Amino acid sequence: MFRRTSKTTNLRTELSKALKAERLHEALDLYELIEKQQAEEPRWSHRRGDLLQRMGRKADAVLAYERAVDLYAAKGFVARAAAMAKVILAIDPSKGEVLERVDPLAARRLHRENRRVIVTADEPSTRDSEGPTTETQSLITDALPLIADRTAPVGETRFTKEENTKDITLEITGAELLDRPSPPESFISQRPSAATLAQLPSMPLFAEVPRYVLEALVRESTLVDTEDGQRLVTAGTSADALYVLVEGSVVERRGTDCRGLLLGEGDVAGVSCLLSNVSYGEDVAACGRVRALRISKLLLDRLVQQHPPFGDVLLEILSRRLVATLLRTNPIFTGFDESTRKAIASLFEVRRAFAGTKIVEAGKRSDGMYLPLHGRIVARRPDGRRLGSMELGRAIGQDSMLTGQPPRITVEAASDVLVLRMSAANFSSLLMRRPDVVQRIEMLSYAR
Repeated sequence: MFRRTSKTTNLRTELSKALKAERLHEALDLYELIEKQQAEEPRWSHRRGDLLQRMGRKADAVLAYERAVDLYAAKGFVARAAAMAKVILAIDPSKGEVLERVDPLAARRLHRENRRVIVTADEPSTRDSEGPTTETQSLITDALPLIADRTAPVGETRFTKEENTKDITLEITGAELLDRPSPPESFISQRPSAATLAQLPSMPLFAEVPRYVLEALVRESTLVDTEDGQRLVTAGTSADALYVLVEGSVVERRGTDCRGLLLGEGDVAGVSCLLSNVSYGEDVAACGRVRALRISKLLLDRLVQQHPPFGDVLLEILSRRLVATLLRTNPIFTGFDESTRKAIASLFEVRRAFAGTKIVEAGKRSDGMYLPLHGRIVARRPDGRRLGSMELGRAIGQDSMLTGQPPRITVEAASDVLVLRMSAANFSSLLMRRPDVVQRIEMLSYAR
């Protein structure tokens, strides 16, 4: 029989040896000892459940997993709690009540403590005099329209806005802009803290929705386990699902980006599915073993129909990911440090282009860079002939930001379109404060 010790580190060493030697009953006893010493740590209940399932003791495994669901939820790891509930339902489909144990309250509290501005599809934030104040905004209803400035010079496309109106801006967190290069082969994914998770895009998907929406997301999603090198998403295929990363890391690569983007727990992959009728524009491959929740586009669309404010949450997730990806992979921005990228992210505003608005116009200098999010846009030749529809989520007008030269084509809103806009004036104000940014833009312009 193994020697019992009160030190968790020694127990973990003995546990590792027992598992390596396939002494499963000994390992199970060790798990129980460690679990008693670290009663609030959910991973021990989780791993004990994995071992019990491996030993064929499924009923006992379910009990261990149920404890893990409760502990993950209580600590704010709501996506892990949801994934654990999926494991339970796969073992015993009659355990539908486990969905009620995926409690989002701790995650919601952390989300609102760690974000200054939020988008919610449920109860708005309350002003707590003893805690931080969190503002609530709606991208869909609060976005200001693009109004053509009739005083603009002949060779410029310029937009203005009504007086006494306030721009809707995104709060891109530092956690989203961290420089995370592609990992070496020996890379081991680290579990982020609950406070860090609260700043990442997946949190509002679970923490800021009504209870019945959360239960539908958990019940009707699919738990996907992927081995090293396997793809979650393949560029060019139909964008039919969003992936919430629960464990492990993936690398996302787009054809035009200068490097891959490393995503970990709390991130989302496959955000192209939140655009309309598009294919994936990126490949997403696992780095080591990865666990993710696959949420189909059909389910997301149905939940938006049933509860329209949920669409606002999805738009915020899409917007934050598009901006973070642009700033971390586009050659215009990759050379900047994290604090500079955060300053640049704050320059984006959410605007609405009504049908017929020429967002950029051939032969006229653009007044900013635009990321279309929702709606339909078309490209036209200088003579007005239609070239075709343009893909959403791709930056337009950036060449004018780089070179000051007018675009060669016109991009027009074929319906009401929601866009992210970085005005040339805002970007110029950054350049005034950061001469090193000016130098980099000039180098890129010269290279082009």
